[in-house]
Amino acid sequence: MRILQSAALSIDKSVAKAADLFDFSRGRIPPGTLTAAAWPRLARSLVRQFQQGVVGVTGTNGKHTTCRILAAILRQADARTLYPEDIAPSVDEVVSTLVRATDRRGKIHADYGVFGFETGILGRAIRVCGPRTLVLNNLYDDELSQGVDAIALAGEWCNWFGTMTAGQNILVNADDPVLCGGFTRGVPPRLTYFGVEDERLQLADSSIPEVPCHRCGVPLTYRITCLAHLGDYACEGCGWERPLPTVYAIDVDLGSEESNFRLITPRGPLDVRFRLTGLHNVYNAAAAAAAAITLGLSPVSIRKGLESVTSIGGRDERVVIHEREARLLTIKNRTSLHEALRTCLLDRRRGHYLFLLDEAVRDGRNGPWISDDDLDGMADRSRSVHVAGAGGAHLALMDEQMDAEEMAAAADVSDVFHDIMRRLTPGDRLWVLASEGAMYAVRQELKDMGII
Repeated sequence: MRILQSAALSIDKSVAKAADLFDFSRGRIPPGTLTAAAWPRLARSLVRQFQQGVVGVTGTNGKHTTCRILAAILRQADARTLYPEDIAPSVDEVVSTLVRATDRRGKIHADYGVFGFETGILGRAIRVCGPRTLVLNNLYDDELSQGVDAIALAGEWCNWFGTMTAGQNILVNADDPVLCGGFTRGVPPRLTYFGVEDERLQLADSSIPEVPCHRCGVPLTYRITCLAHLGDYACEGCGWERPLPTVYAIDVDLGSEESNFRLITPRGPLDVRFRLTGLHNVYNAAAAAAAAITLGLSPVSIRKGLESVTSIGGRDERVVIHEREARLLTIKNRTSLHEALRTCLLDRRRGHYLFLLDEAVRDGRNGPWISDDDLDGMADRSRSVHVAGAGGAHLALMDEQMDAEEMAAAADVSDVFHDIMRRLTPGDRLWVLASEGAMYAVRQELKDMGII
């Protein structure tokens, strides 16, 4: 059977390569498609080849970044790591990656596999990939499908967690009451909490998130609200409160260029100079560090790994064109929008802002996830503000722009980007906050021009 499976894997990869080369069926045939159909248990057999197992990461936001940070830490520890940076967080893509990683004998030579998974497929991911360590970043309403309740989804996850063995680990963001509430009726083996503890991160004039207690249904009260519904919370009805994290960041100093913080771990504190901006990335760093601690990696490797990570395409990417800098930040939901705005406004210079919004902006659970209130006061804190793309047609700010109708209807948002860049003077900075489709279009144009 092993000989037949190895032969099938080899044929499978050859067929996929030929499909790529000759553009069969107008697209790629992922390696593993044919073999997985013949051997349904293929993925499990390949996963078992990792010497130290699989680490899975899920959540509404931060899957890719947390995986990338953990992979950097593992590299510092000289661990052979299979981490596919450019794949979608789906089980099928993971299976395809496993197949591509096999040699001619069907063997995978790696210590760890690090993969992200969408929240809606977590059950299948646990069943197929059997992660040794599972990281739960956050669970916002932002990207859940219509009719899917975050609290109900967390409860469904708990059913899957009950199938995990004592040798597996679950890492949970202690600051997310939706995630933590799911563990009140039974704690799975090896449960570890991570988070952020810093009163200075309290959002000014923030409204209290409306999150019911998982035990009694009474709305939670917050001592600190630092990002969406994340913070320090408690229930006055039954006394349930935020669990104490084992790994957490303190003394957090957010900046427009980098972040600095102290990471508290069971193996001692780590002072980190972090080149990724935004509180969301501090959370991602804490999640990756907690996973690394669970895997038994040294504090030295963790700190070096954290400090080696740099921004990637569209995630606070720096692009310089004729002495004018563009900072590219992808926004995919209301939470990422607000965190991107917080990062931008930490810049002491009054910069220029360009919001590139495609139709996906209209697909929020309660209508468009960007509103005029989100941009209120931006004109007073900047040198110029521009909004372009069909996704921003509902914004009043759109009507105040030069050539507003043309910008709103622009089929190619990359043309708008280049037009704004040409208007700037050398030394200026343009903050570009773009939805995923619009960011892809801009970056593709920049690639074609040889700029990135």
